[in-house]
Amino acid sequence: MKELIQWLDANKISFQPVDKEVVAIDDFGRMYCADLAGVESIFKVDGDRVRFNLPEDAQVLLDEGIRYVAFPFGDKWYYYDLGEEFRFNLLKYIGSQQPCRYDIPFVNLGIHTPYELLNGSGALADWARKAQYLRHTALGICDRNTLAATLNLQKVCEDAGLRPIFGYTLTMEHEGERIDLKVYALSQQGLAGLLRIQKEVMVDSDAHTLSYEQLLAYGEGCALVFGVLAADWMVLHPHEVEALKSAFGMTFYQVDLAEYKADRIDRQGLMAVQTFFRNFYDPVTGSFAVEPILISDCYYLDRDDARNKIVLNKISTGAAHAQSEDQYFKDVDEHAATLQPLFREEWDFDTLFRRMCLNTIRIAEAAEAHFETGRMFMPRYMMRDEEKACCGDRRTLFRRLLDEGLTQKIPAAEHARYRERLNEEVYIIESTDNVDYFLIQWDMVCEARRRGIAVGIGRGSAGGSLVAYLLGITSLDPMRYGLLFSRFLVPERCGLSWCDELTVIAEDVPLKSGERYVEIEASGSRYRLHPDAQLRILRNDVERTIYADELTCGDEILFDRRDCLWTLKELEVDDRKLQPHST
Repeated sequence: MKELIQWLDANKISFQPVDKEVVAIDDFGRMYCADLAGVESIFKVDGDRVRFNLPEDAQVLLDEGIRYVAFPFGDKWYYYDLGEEFRFNLLKYIGSQQPCRYDIPFVNLGIHTPYELLNGSGALADWARKAQYLRHTALGICDRNTLAATLNLQKVCEDAGLRPIFGYTLTMEHEGERIDLKVYALSQQGLAGLLRIQKEVMVDSDAHTLSYEQLLAYGEGCALVFGVLAADWMVLHPHEVEALKSAFGMTFYQVDLAEYKADRIDRQGLMAVQTFFRNFYDPVTGSFAVEPILISDCYYLDRDDARNKIVLNKISTGAAHAQSEDQYFKDVDEHAATLQPLFREEWDFDTLFRRMCLNTIRIAEAAEAHFETGRMFMPRYMMRDEEKACCGDRRTLFRRLLDEGLTQKIPAAEHARYRERLNEEVYIIESTDNVDYFLIQWDMVCEARRRGIAVGIGRGSAGGSLVAYLLGITSLDPMRYGLLFSRFLVPERCGLSWCDELTVIAEDVPLKSGERYVEIEASGSRYRLHPDAQLRILRNDVERTIYADELTCGDEILFDRRDCLWTLKELEVDDRKLQPHST
């Protein structure tokens, strides 16, 4: 029990002892401390099942209002829920945190995730879980030279009720010097700029750096943070600093005094921070030329995870440089404990510390950059002039190429059998808005062959597509080898849902002079329907089939998705040249 209490205190979990075996964790529940001293295994076999070797009867504990069991394993403590199947839950970030001395809003903007390969660690969900535990409202990452974590961060933060903040750590080159910086996307324009920075650094630069001039070009919609060791460069280049302040929406200097095992690294950081405060603070006005911000680079969740970075670095380079046990996700009290001893009495530390913390909130509140995930962002195939003259639109070009491929590659006697499979694939491809995808692949393969670049016969599940074969993208006939198209393109994953009955647009029907028609307006466009056309509609939340002339205001016509994407656009009524159409 003593060891459990030490663990709870070390992880600042708020609790109350109940008796010698039970603690009550605030905002969580009662937890029984399992005494496993002298036990050979934490598991025991009960018939065909393997169970936790609980020294007490689980039902008795539940009857006493005790739902959780805590137990040590290795050098950590875990718990499990008696009402669920046994599993290891790390005994951290549960219930309420013990109150902090400093009640200051703060957001961690310094997280380095496992997407910064062989350097950062900790699952994104765990970072979010700790942020929730510390009552943060947002979570910011700043992986070096990669934005790979951003989309998954957004998903994790949405689930956790946190605001995601996309940051990026990079090295800027200026007049032979290299300066570490962080850039945070605040707006959609800022996110676009951040993506371009990523390309400049990782694609266009052999040294994986960004020039000062390039950085200036991408400042709109972003916040810039000068790294700790940038202080000397800032002092020597005031005009460049002012230009960067004008280019970026917000500009800060990073205050991070995490302790390293090497004294020379500590001295280097301390001297840089001292240079900043001496040169950029005006004691008369109490203002800074560049605002300080509290961002501690975090590579692991907790102090006891510090070994993660050492192991990862040794795998990467064979050595672990700049070792520290202080680069973890701290609360405000832990940050204050690190910084306060380093400031002389002449500084009003509490005011300065609050200022640095609140600057993280400024970035968090301004950070609205996000990825739109509700729709597909497929590039459109850009038709050449001769293709426009021949086919008019992309869909017609797509179908004409398939007809040509069918004629050239399939014997005439097999056309009917192949046409049936082709029609099924074309329907799914058009209904999932993937026509442009196939046209772009076709264009790339054709251009490669024109230049004499070798093209493979096909890869993976693409071999199951007859469309890909007829377009020449692959060289495998899927029907000959019994390959399945559904292995290549699963309709449900592309947003296509199947309904038993839908309104499917048929061929045009000419109307005789004076014959009636029904004109409807939907999504800003007008269509003319034959009065006897049958429609599947939703009226008052009930599906039914009616004739076009029975439509009433408020009816929702349940069109086939392929028609929504393609056919309806072709049938829009032009006020200057009205044409009768029907469904």
